[in-house]
Amino acid sequence: MNSIRLLISVLLCCLTFSAYSQQRQIKGILKTNTGKPVAYATVTVKSQNQSILTFKASDVEGNFSLLLPDTVKITELFIEVNYLGYKKSVTPIAQGKVSYEILMEEQVIDLSEIEIKSRPRTRSSGDTLSYDVGSFAKGEDRTIGDVIKRMPGMEVNESGQIKFNGKDISNLYVDGDDLLDDRYGVGTKTIPNGMVQDVEVMQNHQPNKVLKGKALSEDVALNLKIKDTARLKLAGQIKVGAGLPGQYDEEINSILFNKKYKMLNVLKGNNTGTDLAPELTAFNQPGMRSNLGNSRPSPLLSTGTVGVPELPTNRYYFNNSGSLNANNLFNIWNGWQLKTNASLLVDKNKMDYLSVNETYIGQDTINYTEQQYIEKSPFIADLSVRLEANKDKYYFNNSLKLGYNKQMGRGALLNNNLNMGQYFKSQVADFSNRLQYIPAISKNNVISLNWYLNYFNNPQTLNINPGINADVFNGGLAYKGINQYVETPTWFSNASIGVRFSKGLIKQNYQFAVQNEWQELNSELRFNQIDGQKTPYIGNPDNHVEWTRHQTYLNSNYELKKGKWETILSLPLSLQYIAYRDSAFGLSEKKNRFLFNPSFRTKYYIQAEDYLSANYAYTNQTGNINGIYHGTILTNYRSLEANNAILQEQHAHNFGMNYNFQRTISMLYINAGISYTKATSNTIASREITNNISSTVLLPYTNDVSAFSASAGFSKYVFALGATTGVKASWGTTRFNQFLNETLLPYKNISFTIQPSIEARLWDQISLKYEGSGSWITSNPLNSTSEGNQYSQRIRQSDQTFSLGYSPVKNTFLRFSGRHQYTSQQQTEDIRYFFADANIRHRILKWRTDIELDITNLANIKAYDTFSLSANQFGYNHYNLRGRMAVLKFLFNL
Repeated sequence: MNSIRLLISVLLCCLTFSAYSQQRQIKGILKTNTGKPVAYATVTVKSQNQSILTFKASDVEGNFSLLLPDTVKITELFIEVNYLGYKKSVTPIAQGKVSYEILMEEQVIDLSEIEIKSRPRTRSSGDTLSYDVGSFAKGEDRTIGDVIKRMPGMEVNESGQIKFNGKDISNLYVDGDDLLDDRYGVGTKTIPNGMVQDVEVMQNHQPNKVLKGKALSEDVALNLKIKDTARLKLAGQIKVGAGLPGQYDEEINSILFNKKYKMLNVLKGNNTGTDLAPELTAFNQPGMRSNLGNSRPSPLLSTGTVGVPELPTNRYYFNNSGSLNANNLFNIWNGWQLKTNASLLVDKNKMDYLSVNETYIGQDTINYTEQQYIEKSPFIADLSVRLEANKDKYYFNNSLKLGYNKQMGRGALLNNNLNMGQYFKSQVADFSNRLQYIPAISKNNVISLNWYLNYFNNPQTLNINPGINADVFNGGLAYKGINQYVETPTWFSNASIGVRFSKGLIKQNYQFAVQNEWQELNSELRFNQIDGQKTPYIGNPDNHVEWTRHQTYLNSNYELKKGKWETILSLPLSLQYIAYRDSAFGLSEKKNRFLFNPSFRTKYYIQAEDYLSANYAYTNQTGNINGIYHGTILTNYRSLEANNAILQEQHAHNFGMNYNFQRTISMLYINAGISYTKATSNTIASREITNNISSTVLLPYTNDVSAFSASAGFSKYVFALGATTGVKASWGTTRFNQFLNETLLPYKNISFTIQPSIEARLWDQISLKYEGSGSWITSNPLNSTSEGNQYSQRIRQSDQTFSLGYSPVKNTFLRFSGRHQYTSQQQTEDIRYFFADANIRHRILKWRTDIELDITNLANIKAYDTFSLSANQFGYNHYNLRGRMAVLKFLFNL
């Protein structure tokens, strides 16, 4: 109750200093003494300390119009006009005067003293920042993704996900249309940069027109503004590539972006190590479920305990992959759209690795050695069909999605000198439909109707031959093998109705929802005996859990905006009923819970482009079916998991502060933030580890976890060097507990990471790119004097990549890339690697063809070692790599 009173007090304080945001308009015209208009001059409003409040270019007639917040003192501002060939003009802004006629005086310029450079161009209009693609593009660029990486303030990770000034983008539009349905990675890797006029960053983006001005938003979206000439015809590309040893890389795509019809269809195939699966991944899948619980449990079975190395996939991914990505959007009539997104992935890949894991308990060290060769054959198919109308008076959307994901794996594994074969199969069936209707019932008020329905199942099978660990699994008797089966069929429904009132000082939104969840967890653990019989695990019976969760949910949301302040208070209340039973264990529980999850966010605009924000959230969460089953499941060849606890419940306090700074004219972007989380749970995972098997049981003990982190990012375009520079840094500490062999081990982990980067064109023919990453990780016991907490671990890592480009003649591009990695760990030798690649490309404009030779791993490195560190566990992994490859590609532009 004290925290609630404090939250209400903070809200009242904010309300005291908040009201509606009003803006003043300053307009005028630029002309010479002869009456000639001065077009495209930069008009800037500045304060006395030279801070920029807003700016805009004059139009072709010399007119300009600027918006100013009413919180600033007009008499302390002035209008500054700069334009080549004219003297700088400074005009004070007078109280009550809104229209200005500014006379510009021409100035003779000595051209011999001017160094002409192609300056990248950006412009700002309200919350939209536009990057001129042509001024950022280089001759060697092929797709719009190549150019976005070079834009200051932008980040693009290896999967293709984009951030602007530290924030993930919520949508990527093509000429205002959401063609790719949040799977925009294929778009940035396919759309030629020559088709795009501008990359528009839309801050505080509200995608639904009917909610504009009625609901606050912090989303950031990108829009690719297509050139007029590119809208008129079909474009595309055919790529044919072949090389050694036995390599192929093929692609065909077709692109059309006009007002009536948009399409982006891509067919790919390769065995060069390029993983096509990320192009089928949604980066910001809309939240269909409430934050009160997640109905989709994580997969339970796997073939091993080792992940992939932190390298590009073309180093270690032995594959034969093919994919189809078809995206088609039809503007049918009067603002209605029909969109289809279909994807298909067929793949066969293999991985060969060795893993050593050490766990320190008291004076003992438990070792696991795992050597595995595994082949996987995923088959993924997805289809979505959306009918949408986004209008000023209403928003309508019906989205139907079908998904099928089949994963098959087969491999040979050696564990602690024990040979075995494994077969894994997983089949995901996923169906969902979302219906959303938001009509305006008056000028300021809207209602919203939503219904989301989902069916999901993921049956999994893990077979192991021959029988292993007979003393643990089969009473010491020899046997042939193990078969583990598990499935979690799930039905989920969420229906809601809401009403929003946007008139008055405080915008109000009330939503009532009913959420229903029906789920089962069925598992069978069988042992194939020598006489042909299949017997169950002697430890306990199989799982046949029936689970239901029903919730009624009322959310009251209050939004306030006045002057430089924005404030949002959310007060969600829910009544939750959970029932689960499994007759084999005499398990029959019913829980009623009243949950309150308030959240509060406030933002203060220091300048037009700078703001400081703070947020707080208190969350009550309950577990799902994965936390209450009592029958043992063999999740992998050496891990048994079960539960012996009540339903998991967790409450957490989350606090954060962020500072966002940007200067569009100087292309400077800075972000910084801190966050703190304190979570308390009523259960803790207890692990029992021996030299052959690991058993995990969820126990009913209070468990506290706390985490604090701080991060900052800087990005700047240096005009003198023609370079985009940046640096990111983060520091974090986490305190947590783990139960290991009946011993409670409290630990504290600390990590620090710094990532500098620069991309510059040194001369017209030479370019340089550098990206670095350094990290320091320590893991310490909180009580170093108690038995078992005497181990402290430290790892230092650096990863540096540089790329040198050279264009000896027009339309010929050479590039050499190198990557150096260094790892230092206590009591082991340091590890160093240097990878090198080369690429040469020649463009034949007459034939609209590129010829490219790509050589990877020049040093022919065929093995790679890594360290991992977590509390009192130390891991060493050894991977086999692909070795040297050379591929010759022909790219025909249609």
